[in-house]
Amino acid sequence: MSHILIIGAGIVGLSIGRSAKRAGHSVTVLEQGPVPNPQAASVDRHRMIRYPYGAAAGYTRMVSEAFGAWERLWADLGARHFENTGAIAISLERGDYAEKTLATFRDIGLPHDVLDRRAVEDLCPHLTLPKGAWGVTAFPGGPLFAADIMAGLARWTAEAGVTIESGARVVALDEAEGRVTLADGTTRSGDAVIVATGAWLPRLLPERFGTLPVYRQALVYVDPPADFAESWRRAPSIAVIGDHTGYTLPDLRGAGLKIGYSAHRRQAMPDVAGFEADLATESAVILGAFRPYFNQFQAYRPLRMQVGYYALHPSRRFLFEKTGRSLVITRCDGQMFKFGPLIGERVVAMLDGHQSMSDLARWAAGE
Repeated sequence: MSHILIIGAGIVGLSIGRSAKRAGHSVTVLEQGPVPNPQAASVDRHRMIRYPYGAAAGYTRMVSEAFGAWERLWADLGARHFENTGAIAISLERGDYAEKTLATFRDIGLPHDVLDRRAVEDLCPHLTLPKGAWGVTAFPGGPLFAADIMAGLARWTAEAGVTIESGARVVALDEAEGRVTLADGTTRSGDAVIVATGAWLPRLLPERFGTLPVYRQALVYVDPPADFAESWRRAPSIAVIGDHTGYTLPDLRGAGLKIGYSAHRRQAMPDVAGFEADLATESAVILGAFRPYFNQFQAYRPLRMQVGYYALHPSRRFLFEKTGRSLVITRCDGQMFKFGPLIGERVVAMLDGHQSMSDLARWAAGE
């Protein structure tokens, strides 16, 4: 049995802690805030898992693996924090994200349905699409109820015997020796140290990751027009419309209708820009991207904003990098939540010698 020290109690950190404990290791998780931390990127009402992934065949295949890992987590938690709405990618022009997704589905043999414009509008009465639009749907897919998942995972790991230290901010890491120093001057060490600090990585390891691009992302929760409240609940989650990076998650289990527009992001660090949002101004930008497609657009009422921070690399690929006794997991791009339990299993398999680090790194990069 070895001692696994994990920095960061987001979905990746706690998932690795769970898998390591199940494999018989001693585990300590260090988190700079409370657990779960409301300022962590993992903590929101719901997050999306979906097959549409454009031309990224490796990540599309990884989604199938991820569903298996989620089922194993549900068994541990005794609850299934997921609704299978399916997910739809809507095409507006040749070569866009949905068309690339369809080509990937066909290449890897993933079951799917292709719908013409009228069929998409029948499935999603809250939408009006331009001539020539079409959609591709795939199941399973839909909302993962992140707040419930994080609370349940934190509870399970603690009850299983994982040591979780909240308010434990790591200020220095000796990667070769597997030793960390906390803000209060005390130290902790492990046979392996997993760094899963998300947007705070450039502050922890500035020499290696000080130039890693970190972005602030804001999403809006809205009250839809009464005529379409139920159709939003029944329809598939929208992975993308065209190439404008917009997506939606339905109001199920009281989570609220969430709308995201990935282009509404700016490079910023969380300890500088903070977590406040301008509801009126920012919601107008996010919702404005959907103006051509939402029926009764003016009736959508913004309710609240959710702000998160993500490390985003131009390659849009995860990076797993091992140095000495330490493994850094980064470049989540806001896409890592859906793979959290699977990453936990894969990382522990590598630590236990069942997979090489080079193979793990290639897998994480979607290769």
